[in-house]
Amino acid sequence: MRYQHRFRVQAPLQTVAEFHSYPDAMAAITPPPIFVQVHQAPTRVAEGQQMDFTMWLGPLPLRWQARFEDVTATSFVDRMVQGPMRTWRHRHSFVAIDDHTTNVLDEVELQPRVHPLWGPVGLGMALNLPVLFAFRQWQTRRLLAQHLDSDAALPAVMQAAGQRQSGLTQALAAVALAVGTVAGLALVRRAQQPRQPQPFSRNGTA
Repeated sequence: MRYQHRFRVQAPLQTVAEFHSYPDAMAAITPPPIFVQVHQAPTRVAEGQQMDFTMWLGPLPLRWQARFEDVTATSFVDRMVQGPMRTWRHRHSFVAIDDHTTNVLDEVELQPRVHPLWGPVGLGMALNLPVLFAFRQWQTRRLLAQHLDSDAALPAVMQAAGQRQSGLTQALAAVALAVGTVAGLALVRRAQQPRQPQPFSRNGTA
């Protein structure tokens, strides 16, 4: 399966490439209710380096290890070496339109696993890529505009965004847990209620 997404951002090429070179960018531009928990990552994207993280889909943890490959000043690939998919390869490319405008191109090649759990999970992730990248587009534009309009360094902007995403995701998870608990208790109470005998007609049918 292949997916491609392209968008334009009002920021210089060097700034856009620098933004994506920080592993913290992944958590900052991932939409809730997904939460990215980074366990190990290089300070900046570099050839052969690996990133180890857990992607929480609500209560479901997806442990993921990605290796950075084909790293240049204007592109890089993150390839899954361990995780829920059979294969995953994501190329990030940045092309200057002029001194203040850059095109961002994301190209994903993936194959879900043949597995009773991870197969449907992988297929669901694939079908939701348009939603994922639409949010990434919006958030990337917003964070880069915030960086260019202020004196805030890119790492600080991304860390603040990642913390807000984490807080929102945890709040949504708490709401979902509360709703699920209430629904579960209602089902238990309903099952415990004694059944009323059904009336029968004179011919013996219900």
